[in-house]
Amino acid sequence: MSMNMSLRFEVENKGGNQSNSINVEKDRILRDELMAERILQVTTEQDVNLKAEWAEGLEEASQMQRYRLNKQVIKHELAYASKALVAVRRAALRELLEREHNVYEQELHKLGKAFYVKRT
Repeated sequence: MSMNMSLRFEVENKGGNQSNSINVEKDRILRDELMAERILQVTTEQDVNLKAEWAEGLEEASQMQRYRLNKQVIKHELAYASKALVAVRRAALRELLEREHNVYEQELHKLGKAFYVKRT
């Protein structure tokens, strides 16, 4: 196969010499390699950006999950605090009623009277 036949698609100037054709081919190869490097760099940057977006979304979802869990914990704490408050108020009321009962009992005792207590 002749040189003209093998270089006919690579040579822009069909009437040019072989060294010029080789230089043109080398320039084309260099441009192609440069473009390949740039494409690789862009692809790599796109991958990095995609991973960063995914991580941000994951962080946001994680934060929402923590918010929901914290909300549930607070709800349970409020329920337990309410129950504890009721227990404290009942104990205080019981103590108040016992003191009043003792006061009335002492007043009745001074009068020589007493509360009726059924014996069993």
